[in-house]
Amino acid sequence: MKNAVLAVTAIAGIAASANAAWGYKYQFNTGSGWTNAASVDVTGGSVNVSFRLVAFADAGTLSSLALPAGADSASTNQVVAFARYTGSEKFTNFGAAANGDMLNAGMNRGDLTSGGTTYLSSSLSGGSLIVGGTAATSFASQLLLAGALAAYAPASGGTPDLEWVIRSGTIKVGNSTIGAQNRVITFTNNTRTGGGTWYRDALVNGVQDVNTGAPVGNPVNIDGVLTVIPTPGSLALVGLGGLVAARRRRA
Repeated sequence: MKNAVLAVTAIAGIAASANAAWGYKYQFNTGSGWTNAASVDVTGGSVNVSFRLVAFADAGTLSSLALPAGADSASTNQVVAFARYTGSEKFTNFGAAANGDMLNAGMNRGDLTSGGTTYLSSSLSGGSLIVGGTAATSFASQLLLAGALAAYAPASGGTPDLEWVIRSGTIKVGNSTIGAQNRVITFTNNTRTGGGTWYRDALVNGVQDVNTGAPVGNPVNIDGVLTVIPTPGSLALVGLGGLVAARRRRA
């Protein structure tokens, strides 16, 4: 009977891990907290909006790495701390100087401690602001030695940290044109090499293994959407444009 209970518990654990999600949250903050769906009123002029990219994993998400030979039975092989990201993001419908848009100084790697030379770069492409680059030097990471990793690993008495800010900064949303006052800005992935890597809980002879790998499955992107609230003047012009178009059709 005991063996049957253990078998059912193990199957339930595997099922839960199979359904676990991991990936990236693209978020804005206009002063009311972090969210993936925000709005901003530019009636009184341009407005600064904070943004961040968060790497996340559900509790119980497993590493794609196999447990090392001789791993202690307490090892869970669950991801417990973020390790490295290589890629770039984009803000669609944003970045034109004519609109008064700007990426403010101070973009950073969030919780991560090191990175490549192009990770904090920016450029404009096809009406979008690109942050980061497409080369291998566009990465951010952190190095955790076995002792530090133990603080996140359950087999060593630690607690997993499953949300890590890996890019943050502020943008200035302009209102210099009618188009700037009537738009939706999307914060999303531009390029990514692999899915990103995580440290996992793998105890060998009382010491945490520091190899990193991607979690099982594909990453989920939760895009950020920032809606610019139309100014009364821009709405009037849009309405006037529609009226003129209707008259032309009747003519």
